[in-house]
Amino acid sequence: MMNNNIRIALCSCTENSQLNRSENVPRWCVANTGAPLDQLQAFLDYGCHEFDCSPILAGGPCFEPNVLCGHASWILDKFYRKGPFCKKRPRLYYGNQSL
Repeated sequence: MMNNNIRIALCSCTENSQLNRSENVPRWCVANTGAPLDQLQAFLDYGCHEFDCSPILAGGPCFEPNVLCGHASWILDKFYRKGPFCKKRPRLYYGNQSL
């Protein structure tokens, strides 16, 4: 199961012009892997006040892999599903950092 999760994460980061042209392709938001860890943690803390984070806590179905960028991506995707985040590839800024 973890191998499938890794493939999904890698696919979400690639630039594929064919996929970008199609409106029927499922999309999701992922955190910038170069974002500072303290900013990712702050964003994760903020997001967990807005959403139920139990799926990314230890024992939850989305906990593994236990990496901060993965958990921040999970929250970022929750915001994406709720509102206009990540539409047409804008950058989300939290504090002064692009996530």
